[in-house]
Amino acid sequence: MTPTSVPTPLAAPMEFGPQAAPGESRWPHLAGLGAATPPLTVEQSSIATRLADLWGLRGAALERWQRIIAGAGIDTRHGVLPIEEVLNLSTKERMEVYEQHAPDLAEQAAGRALRNAAIQPDQVTDLIVVSCTGFFAPGLDVALVDRLGLRPTVRRTVIGFMGCFGAIIGLRMAVGACRADPEAVAVVMCLELCSLHLRSDRSVANQVASALFADGAAAAVVTAHEALGADARGCALGRVTLGHSRLIPEGRRWMTWRITDAGFAMTLTRDVPVALRDNLAAIVDDMSPRRPNLFVVHPGGPGILDAVDQALELDGAHGLDAARDVLRRFGNMSSATVLFVLDEALRRGYRPPAMLLAFGPGLSIESLLLEPAEARFT
Repeated sequence: MTPTSVPTPLAAPMEFGPQAAPGESRWPHLAGLGAATPPLTVEQSSIATRLADLWGLRGAALERWQRIIAGAGIDTRHGVLPIEEVLNLSTKERMEVYEQHAPDLAEQAAGRALRNAAIQPDQVTDLIVVSCTGFFAPGLDVALVDRLGLRPTVRRTVIGFMGCFGAIIGLRMAVGACRADPEAVAVVMCLELCSLHLRSDRSVANQVASALFADGAAAAVVTAHEALGADARGCALGRVTLGHSRLIPEGRRWMTWRITDAGFAMTLTRDVPVALRDNLAAIVDDMSPRRPNLFVVHPGGPGILDAVDQALELDGAHGLDAARDVLRRFGNMSSATVLFVLDEALRRGYRPPAMLLAFGPGLSIESLLLEPAEARFT
């Protein structure tokens, strides 16, 4: 990914949590990031026209679809197959395409993250794979062991079907592994092929999902301490804490992800941005005693970002600009997207302290704090 704007001026850094005395344990640090997208790039305007034709939309139905597309805030998306080849596939056939294309894309992103972290594959002790758009076994974790040249003793974990907040769950597991093992190096690999779930269903719920979701992969390397890398480049990315989780009980039906005979079906209701606008400020204040300058927000859609902006009074800044730009250039890539946003924010000159925020079925609000690299925490 490449920067698209002049670096944003930073506020003075703030400290979070108590300082640890010399010799006390320290939080693991984020050593590197890497991302990749499939070679097929499609303009949003082309997607709109082709899906309207394939769905046979006319009159009021076509006008409604055009409004949905116009409100998506997306210019381009990436996919592994042309739309016409996906729309009427069975779930079995979609999983076969996932198995064919997922390993290459995951290898690209994970390889870039390792190189950026100056970590050799044989140093990796833990591999955490996150995906909600496909399944096969032996799975993507085993494929990456072979493709990246990881040791056969690497500890493997697969996090499946958690949706757009999956990257935060993966990072949280990496933090746990690194706290438990002072020599640990964890790779968190988020891979989503959302385009494989374009469906012939003309319902509004499916049209909204079809206007937003795209394919992409992003990886992060988390290490127990800086000395594990070949140099100190990764230290500037910051230290990662366990973060927090919050369920909004009444939100069980607001966002769903169901397996059907013709792909996976997403439901995203208008209650989600309303709930975020009404509840997020208090939840964030509970999650951190002082607010950071940078918020790394999963761009679920323009309505989600608008709600976060209003709730946290960000005035379009404090990292929200990076989230909107990722949505515009790549679409919503489910779990991988928040790592794209983090990468873009760092490229723009933002630095920790930062809060990563993502939302998904439940309704679940997940967060992590990324602290300045030099900070120590108990």
